[in-house]
Amino acid sequence: ATHAINVVVHLNVGLNNTSLIIIMSLVASLARRCTVRAASNARSLPAKSSSSATAVQRRFMGGGQPISRSMEAELWQGHPKEPEGWETTIYLTYAASAVILTFALGFAPDTSIKTWASSEAQARLTLQAEGKLDKPVFGVHYDTPENKFDFESVNPDNPFNEDDDDDDDDDD
Repeated sequence: ATHAINVVVHLNVGLNNTSLIIIMSLVASLARRCTVRAASNARSLPAKSSSSATAVQRRFMGGGQPISRSMEAELWQGHPKEPEGWETTIYLTYAASAVILTFALGFAPDTSIKTWASSEAQARLTLQAEGKLDKPVFGVHYDTPENKFDFESVNPDNPFNEDDDDDDDDDD
């Protein structure tokens, strides 16, 4: 009872004295009732006797339940220990899917907002350095294929306007 009163006193948040006294008295009477009831239950348990009189079994909070036979059974008792035909296929399928998933997640593109903002800022700086952009406009995306590649190329065989390498010519 003392512990319950201490708990109520520690929980005194914004209560006036009258409310606190009422709550403390209710908690104390509840604690007294619980201790009296527990003591009377302990005295009223039937004593074991050797007489043939049957005593009523008294249960406390579900204790004394019978243990089921399945809880006592040994796992995999009586089952075959050698691998069955389908197990090899399943294990190979699991391993292959784990490898594919690892590669797929490992080579997935980075779609975070920081990566997008970094590439967008780099595209704006590149366009400004080339003289194609005077002042960036808010809301316009500059990291697009139209800004990256020259689609109006003079030579369709060289869309990126790369320099010709004469490595193919062997005049020896």
